[in-house]
Amino acid sequence: MKKLILLAFIGVIGNAQAEIMEKWTPQCVLKSDSLDSSLADMHSKYTFEFLPIDGSSTQMIYSIDGIQKTGKLEGNSMEVLTTPGKHLFQFYYTENYYEVYTDSLEIRNQFHSIYSVRMESSDSHLQIMMDKPVIYLYPEEETDVKLELSIKGTPTFFYPEYRNGWKFKASPSGDLTFGDKTYNYLFWEASQSRSFSTEEMKTGFNVKKEDVTPFLEEKLSLAGLNSKEKADFITYWGPRLASNELNFVRFEFNEECNRYAEIKIDPQPKTIYRIYITWMSISQELDLEEQKFESYSREGFTVLEWGGSEIKQSPLSLRILN
Repeated sequence: MKKLILLAFIGVIGNAQAEIMEKWTPQCVLKSDSLDSSLADMHSKYTFEFLPIDGSSTQMIYSIDGIQKTGKLEGNSMEVLTTPGKHLFQFYYTENYYEVYTDSLEIRNQFHSIYSVRMESSDSHLQIMMDKPVIYLYPEEETDVKLELSIKGTPTFFYPEYRNGWKFKASPSGDLTFGDKTYNYLFWEASQSRSFSTEEMKTGFNVKKEDVTPFLEEKLSLAGLNSKEKADFITYWGPRLASNELNFVRFEFNEECNRYAEIKIDPQPKTIYRIYITWMSISQELDLEEQKFESYSREGFTVLEWGGSEIKQSPLSLRILN
C-alpha cells in the first residue's frame, strides 16, 4: 500500500482563515450514534459510508490505530467491529483517490456509529490565481513587436493596457516603448482552474523560512536569470514564502506553462524561457525527489517570462511516498 501524508493548504491568516476553514467540508462526519443490542459487551461497531467512489474496487484498505487491514465494501459502505474507546483510522481506496486520515473517533460500549467519509479525487481541479506573470523581451536590435496571449482562464489584470495583444517597440536594453511611455516588462494575471496530480507532488523542494532568499538566488542563477530579473522575482515572491515557517516549492518550465497561457510573438524570438513557481505552506518536511532544473542561454532575440501561484484554495491534498 502506498503511504500518503496529508498536507494542509494554508490560505490566509487570522479571522479570514477561520472563515475559510468553516466553509471546508470535513473529511469524516458522524451521521448517527445509537445503542445496538445485538453487540456483545465490550464490542462496538463503526459503519463508514464512502462518497463519492466509482465502484472500481470492492475492497477498502484501511488501518485502525496503526494496524493495517482490508475491508469488504458493500456498495459504498464498510463495517468495522472493534472495542469501545477512541480509534484513529486511515482509508485508501485506489490510486484515483486521496487517502483520508481521521481524527480520533470515540465510540461507546455496544454502540453503532455511522460516519460519512468524503473521498477526494486525485485529479480534482483547484481554482488558483496565476500571480504576476511578467514578460521581458530582449531583441538584438530595436524591433517592432506584437505579442498575444491565449490565457486558459479569466484574465483579471493587464499592464500596460491589452487590446487584442500588445504592440510596442522593444530595445536590446529590455525597454518596451508604447508611444511616449516606456516599461520594463509586460504584466498579466488570471484566475484559472488547475489540477495537481500526485505525480507532480513527488518532486520539488522543502524550503524553510530562513532559506527562502538563498534558495531562490541559487535556483534563479541556475536558470539563467540576470541580476535585475532575479531581484524582481525575489522581491515579489520572497516575502510571501518567508511568511511561512516551511514551504513546499516546485517549478514549471517552458511548455508546462502553456497550461496557463500560450504566447504568440511576432517576430518570432530565437529563445523563449518560461519559469513559474508553485508553492504552499506545509507543517512538516516531505520526502521529495529534488526537482531537476531547466536553464537557458540567451541567444538572439530572447524572451523571458516568470510567474507563479500559491496553492491556497483547497483544504486538503496528499503527497504519495513510496
